[in-house]
Amino acid sequence: MTYTEALERKSEMLKKNVENWILKENRSGLSQQEAFIYRHMIKELHQNKQELHTAREEEWHHETSEPVHSEMGKTSTAKAHSMS
Repeated sequence: MTYTEALERKSEMLKKNVENWILKENRSGLSQQEAFIYRHMIKELHQNKQELHTAREEEWHHETSEPVHSEMGKTSTAKAHSMS
């Protein structure tokens, strides 16, 4: 499992937990301690989303930049051989 996949799984779990807390809050309200836990989970969910976005962006940049580097290496090698 890659880091991105782990973050995606964590995000799914956090979303489900937050959803359950919302349902509980709507049904019977939350105690002070429960409200603290709920707020903490929401913060964690937002932080996880940001980390996931960053990880996906890094993967995308890595995937899109890899072929360019290998082609550049071939081009510069070909030019070096043709100049000699």
